[in-house]
Amino acid sequence: MIRVQNTVAALTLVAGLALAPDSSAEGIPQQPYNQISFNVFSEREVSNDWTTAVIGTTVADVDTAALAARVNKQMNEALAVVRQSPSVTVSTSAYSTFPEYGNGNQIVRWRATQDLTLQGRDTTAISRLLGALQAGGLTLRGIDFSVSKATRARLEDELMAAAITAFRSRAALITKSFGKTSYVIAAINIGDGGYQPPLMPYARSNALSSEETTNPELEGGLSTLRIDVSGTIELQ
Repeated sequence: MIRVQNTVAALTLVAGLALAPDSSAEGIPQQPYNQISFNVFSEREVSNDWTTAVIGTTVADVDTAALAARVNKQMNEALAVVRQSPSVTVSTSAYSTFPEYGNGNQIVRWRATQDLTLQGRDTTAISRLLGALQAGGLTLRGIDFSVSKATRARLEDELMAAAITAFRSRAALITKSFGKTSYVIAAINIGDGGYQPPLMPYARSNALSSEETTNPELEGGLSTLRIDVSGTIELQ
């Protein structure tokens, strides 16, 4: 359901032609009058249909070559698992290493990390993959739910049409209430009010053993999409 709200943001009405400036005076532009500014918006709560999950590995070793080999092995095995689910897209982050220091500020070993980002509409497949990857030794970094680009574009068109209709309706009501017969739009602005994403879901810690690790339960929740229309009309 689309929710439409009207708000009178500013009201400027200079009534009476006698108060209007004399535009016949050379060099003095006619000032606008009988102008009213207001804004409306339309919004809708929609189901989040896009899931993004980040999962990765962090390992340590005194030998940087062995460290890289371990990370590469884990990433290759993880990619092989993910690619069995064509409904899920996957990308890898950059491989990064950093030293760990001991007594005397000496490097005692190296630590490396790399992540995979899983994305898609198929929440069931992503949940299953996260369970399998955690069982294989990867750590779940976080999960985010949002409205997909395609769904957002389609719904924003509908919300924009509703907001513009509401603006015209409000303009007609204001015109009638002030005893005028018509109006012209002096200025108008249509803006994306953005959307309010859901709270980040709770992610189970990887401190669980492989036997305890299960597929995480994912619930995308709702987000609120909104379109704002603000403008100024001049009563005729």
